[in-house]
Amino acid sequence: MTQSKNIAVLGAGIMGLLSARALMAEGHYVSLYDGGGFPNENASFIAGGMLAPYAEVEHMGECWIEAGLAGIDFWQSYAQGREIGFHRNGSLLVAHGEDRYILERFRGHLSGLNGVDASANIALLEPELSSRFQAGIYIEGEGQVHPELVMGAIIDELRSSEAALNLEDCEPDALDDQFDLIIDARGMGASEPDIRGVKGEILIVRNTELTLSQPVRLLHPRYPLYIVPRGQGIYMIGATQVEAEGQGVSLRSAMELMSALYSLHPSFGDAQILDIKDGVRPSYPDNLPRVVQHDKLISANGLFRHGYLLSPIMANIIAGLARDEKREFYDLFTKGYKDESNHQREGNPLRGAA
Repeated sequence: MTQSKNIAVLGAGIMGLLSARALMAEGHYVSLYDGGGFPNENASFIAGGMLAPYAEVEHMGECWIEAGLAGIDFWQSYAQGREIGFHRNGSLLVAHGEDRYILERFRGHLSGLNGVDASANIALLEPELSSRFQAGIYIEGEGQVHPELVMGAIIDELRSSEAALNLEDCEPDALDDQFDLIIDARGMGASEPDIRGVKGEILIVRNTELTLSQPVRLLHPRYPLYIVPRGQGIYMIGATQVEAEGQGVSLRSAMELMSALYSLHPSFGDAQILDIKDGVRPSYPDNLPRVVQHDKLISANGLFRHGYLLSPIMANIIAGLARDEKREFYDLFTKGYKDESNHQREGNPLRGAA
C-alpha cells in the first residue's frame, strides 16, 4: 500500500471539498485552503444542484452519461443518514407550442438512450402543467441535491476527520516545499488562461399554489430555465447559461427569468421572492471538466454547470492519482490535456494521456 501523503487542497467549492474528503478517507493528511470561509458562498454554494446527465447531453455528449450516472449513485449513497436534499425523481422537459422544434431537436439527441420517455404523459407526471403543455420528455433516474446542505455536511465531516481548514488563499508555488501533492480546485481563482466565466443565476421563491414532484426544464430559444422543487412550496429556478462574468443579477436578466417562470405556470405571478443571486462558474472552451497533473500539482477545473454531477468522479480520480492509480473514467477526464503553464516539465507518467 502506498504511504500516506501530506496533501494541500486549494479551494472549498464542491470540487475542493469532495477532493479533501476522498483523500482523507484513504488515509492522507489534508490541509484545505480557502480565504472565503467554510462554507464559502461561492458558485458551488448557490448552484442549482441538478444531477441530470441525459438532460445535459447536448453539452457533454453521450460519452459522459455513464460518469454522470455514477455521480448520482455517489450522492444517493452519501445521502443515507444525511439530509442533503437528495431526490431521484427524474426530470421533465417541456416547451411551449411555438418552441416545439427545440423539444423535437432534443428528442433526437436522446433517441435510443435507456430511461428516456420521448413522449411523456404530462397529465400523469405533472397534472398541474398539463393545461399549458401537451408534450414533453421524461428522463428517469436523474436527480437533485441541495448545495448548501451538501457543503455543510461535507465540512462537518472534514472537521470531524481532523482535516486542517485554513482561512487563507494560497498559490501552489507558496506551498510547494510543504506538501507531497497540491490539488488546485479554485475554479475561477486558479488563473488558468483557458478558463472563462459562465454566470449562473438563480431565483428562490415560495409558491404554495403549485406542486411539482420533479425538476422541470423549460426549453426556450432565449430564456431556458429549470425549476427544482425543494419542498414546502419552495422552488429554486435557474437560468441555465449566461455568457457573462460580471457580478450581480441585472434588472433585464431578472425580468426575463421571472417572465419565463410565469409562462411555465401563472401561479408564480403571486409567488413570494425569497432570494435572487448569481455565481460565476469556471468553464473551458469545450465546457467539459479536466483533471491535469504536472509533477506534484493536480488541477481539477472547468466543471461548468456540472459541478455536483461530476465532482464526485473527479475526486475519486484525484484520490487515485495520490496512489499512482488510474481509476474509473480517468481517460475521460484527462484525455490528452496538457499543462501549458509556465511550470510545465517532462517526465510525469500519470499526466493525462488517453
